[in-house]
Amino acid sequence: MPDINDGDWVQYLQQHEVIENEEEGIKRKQVLQLLHNLIASFQRKVQRNNDYKRGEIECLLSPFGSYALGGYTKGADIDLVLICPWIVKRNDFFKIVPELLKFQPTVRDVEIIKKTAVPIIKCVIDSISIDISFVRLRGERLKDNLDLLDDTLLNRIDPVCLASMDGPRVNKFIKEQIRREHVYIFQKSLQCIKHWATVRDIYSKPAGYLNGSSWTLLLLKTYMIESVKFKDLSITHLLYSFFETWATWPWQTPVLFTDFIPGENGTRVSYNELTCFNNATMPIVSPCYPVSSVAPFVTKSTLKIMTREFQRAQVILNTNTNKQSIMGKLFNPLNYFKRYDNFICITTTSTTFKSHDIWTRKMQYSLPQFLSFIETCPRVKQIQGMVDPTIVISQYRTTQEYLALKNGASLTEAKEMGAMGDLNPGAINIIYQFIGVQLIEPGKIYPLSKRTYENNNQIL
Repeated sequence: MPDINDGDWVQYLQQHEVIENEEEGIKRKQVLQLLHNLIASFQRKVQRNNDYKRGEIECLLSPFGSYALGGYTKGADIDLVLICPWIVKRNDFFKIVPELLKFQPTVRDVEIIKKTAVPIIKCVIDSISIDISFVRLRGERLKDNLDLLDDTLLNRIDPVCLASMDGPRVNKFIKEQIRREHVYIFQKSLQCIKHWATVRDIYSKPAGYLNGSSWTLLLLKTYMIESVKFKDLSITHLLYSFFETWATWPWQTPVLFTDFIPGENGTRVSYNELTCFNNATMPIVSPCYPVSSVAPFVTKSTLKIMTREFQRAQVILNTNTNKQSIMGKLFNPLNYFKRYDNFICITTTSTTFKSHDIWTRKMQYSLPQFLSFIETCPRVKQIQGMVDPTIVISQYRTTQEYLALKNGASLTEAKEMGAMGDLNPGAINIIYQFIGVQLIEPGKIYPLSKRTYENNNQIL
C-alpha cells in the first residue's frame, strides 16, 4: 500500500472542492433548523385541523443517507423522513408541508412526487436540494427514543410507509456497525469512493451502476471484513481493501451484511426464496427487513466496467510513485471519446420544459434496458453509456429547421436545411445520450438499427 496518510487524502478532497468548507457546513445546519421549525408549524396545523384534544402531536424529522452518515460530498442533497403517529395522514403531509415551504423566502422549486415507490416532497433551500419522505406509524404517539431498527414499528403499516422506512433503517444499521474510533476514517473513505465513482462515471443506479447508498454498503462490507482483522485502520488501508475486495469478488455470490437474511417477525429467509434476486448480476442484499436488491439495474456490461475500474484503482494503489501522482491517477476523469471509437447517439427533443423533464427521467431508466438488448449482439465486445447526457437548448428560426432538429440533425445541418424555410421562431430542448461501443472486429460495420427498432416499443 502507498504511504499516504489520512491528512493527505483530506487535503486532496479539500483542494479539489470535493467536500464542503466550514461555512457551507454551517449553512446545511441552518437549513435543517429551518425545516425543524417548519415541522413544528406543521404539527400545530394538523392538530387544529383535526381538533386533536388529547395532547400535542409529536413528529420526528430524521435525516438519513450520506448527510446523516457524514460521508456526503459537496453539493449533495439532504434526505429526510418525517415519521408521524397514526393521527397524521399522508394527505396532511402532501398538502400542508408544501404550503409552509412556499412561504419561506429561501425555498424554491417545491415539487410533489407521488408516483414512485417512496413518494417525496422535493425542494431547494438556500441552494441545497432537499427530499422529504413520509412515514405514518401505528399508535397515537411515537415511542420515546424511537429505535428505527425495531421491527415491531413495521407492524400493520402500509406498503408505501414500509418502503419509506428502508432508507432510515439501513442508515441506522450502518451507524451501529462502525466503531466510534473508526467513524472519521469511514466518512472520509466514503467521500473518496463517491468522488472516484463520479469521475470514473459509474455513479448512477438507473444507468446500471450504483448510487450513494450502494457504494456505502460496499464500503461497509469492506469495513466489516477489515475491522475484524485490524484494530487500527487508515483511509489508505480501507480504500486499498475496498478495491481489492470488489475487484476479486466471485459474482454472483451475494453480498450479505448479517449472519442470516432477516424475514418478518424475526424469521430467517433463504436467499433462494428472494425472487428479486432471480438472475441478479450483482446481488447485494440490503441488511434490514424487508430486504431488497441494492443494485437491481446492473447488467453484464456495467458489472464488467465496474470490475475493470476496481482493478484499475487497485493497480494504481499498488504503484511506488509519489502520493500526488497516485491520487491524481486514481481520480483522473474518464474520457469516453478516447476509450471508444464507435458511438451510438440517442436524441430526444421536446418544446416544453415538462416534456423535457419527463424524457430526462424516462431515459435514465430506459437506457439500461436498451443496453441489455445491444449486449446480445454477437459482434459487440463492450458497450458503455455515458451517465450524464448532453443537454442543449437550441433556438430555431424556421419550421424546416425545427423539423430537422426534431429528426436528429446536428445544429449545423439543421440551420442549413432550414435557411430558406418558413419563418416560425422558437426553442427546442435536445438531449444527446452517447453510448460507446467496442466491436469484436474493429473497422467492420454492424447494423444495429433493425434490432433497436424491434425492441423500441418494449424500451420506451
